[in-house]
Order: sequence, then C-alpha cells, then structure tokens
Amino acid sequence: MRPRNPLAEVPPDQFVKARDALVRKLRDEGQTEEARRIAALRRPSTALWIVNQLARRDSRAVDALIEASQRAQQAQLHGGGSDELRDAMHAQRETMRRLLGEADKAARDAGTALTLELQRRIQDTVQTAATAEPDALRAGTLEHELSPAGFGALLSGTAAVAAKAAERRQGFEARVDEQKRRVAEKRERILREREVQRAQQISRRLAALAEQLERVSAQARQAAEKAQAKAHESRQAADAAAARLLQLRGRS
Repeated sequence: MRPRNPLAEVPPDQFVKARDALVRKLRDEGQTEEARRIAALRRPSTALWIVNQLARRDSRAVDALIEASQRAQQAQLHGGGSDELRDAMHAQRETMRRLLGEADKAARDAGTALTLELQRRIQDTVQTAATAEPDALRAGTLEHELSPAGFGALLSGTAAVAAKAAERRQGFEARVDEQKRRVAEKRERILREREVQRAQQISRRLAALAEQLERVSAQARQAAEKAQAKAHESRQAADAAAARLLQLRGRS
C-alpha cells in the first residue's frame, strides 16, 4: 500500500503552499527523506482530489462499490447468472449515486461546482479504481485519474449514457434559451422601430401643422395691417370732412 499522503485533505488551490510549508518543516526537523518524498508530490486535479476524499467521507459506500464491482466482474468473466450480474450492477449504480452525492459536497468544500464533465471524470476514476486499484481507493491515495477500459467501460456504460443524455438535454435547453433570447431581442427591436416610425409620423404632422399655423398667422397680420391702413385713411377723410363743414358754417 502506498504511504499516506499528509496533504490528502488539502484542497487543490491550497496544495502547493501547504506542501512547501510541510517540506520546510520536515527539513528543519531533519527528516530529509520524508521531505524529499513530500516535495515530489504534485498538485492533484480537482477530480482526483475529490475521489481521494470519498473513503474518508463514506467508507461504507466505497467498500460496497468495490464489493459490487468485483461481484459484477466475476459474474461477467466466469459466466455467472444474469440475475447475479444484474443485482451486482444495480448495487454498483446505487453506491455510485451515493458517492456522487458526497463528491458534490466535496466539490463545494473545494469552492467549485460538480459540473457534468467533472462528474464524468470522478465517476470514471472511482469505477475503474474499484476493480483496478481498490486498496488505493479505500486509502484515498490514488495518484492519477483513471479511465474505464474493457470491463470497466462495460460497468460504467449505463451511467455514461445517463450522463451523456443529461449533457444533451442541458445543451438542448441552452439552445432553447438562446432561441428565446433571440426572439425577445427581435421583438424588442421591432417594437423600437415601430416607436421610431410613430415618432417620425407625429413629428411630421406637427411640423406641417406648425407651418399651416404660421401661414395663417402671417395672413392675419397682413389683413390686420391692411385694415389699420384703411382705418387711418378713413380717419383722415372724416377729419377733412369735419373741417370742410366748419368752414362752410363760418361763411353763412
């Protein structure tokens, strides 16, 4: 079994800082070999770190997954009954679902989200390790992510199909949302264009009305000026007639 990793519980984003501090401490204490071993440790990927947390978080589920995976493998390799294989794969799916719940909590503890891609990598590593490296899975000392191959791929087939279906559904929903957004933008653009057209029409009508009123006003001013001139002429004629009348009365 691999030696225990004292940094196993340190989140990936804090790993380098914690490792370097531990190396300095070990060197100060004279533990040069251990310091060299720790210095050689590399920052784990988020998926690998989460996988190595699962045994600590739910060791019973890890043991159950290993046991179910081995039973399914034996049934497949040695021609076990279909009921035995079916029961083993059902147990594997149930324990995997339970472990993915713990993986989601571990992801949140690490400040990240359990995306479909991250879930796939975790699931592949856990299911492959359950048959290929069960001791490392129990101890939380896996050094690399694992990919399903051969029998491991067969066991993960149902879950992989479900993950891909969920991914396709998510992609479809994203496309639908994008289409809705585009339709909403087009509707809003059409409404804005209509508002602009209405504003232009109102502006033109008001401009025409203003011109008409200006013409009426100009005509009214001209008429008033003419009336004033005629009134002035009439006043002059009246004054002249009154003066003539006085003149005539003076002679009589």
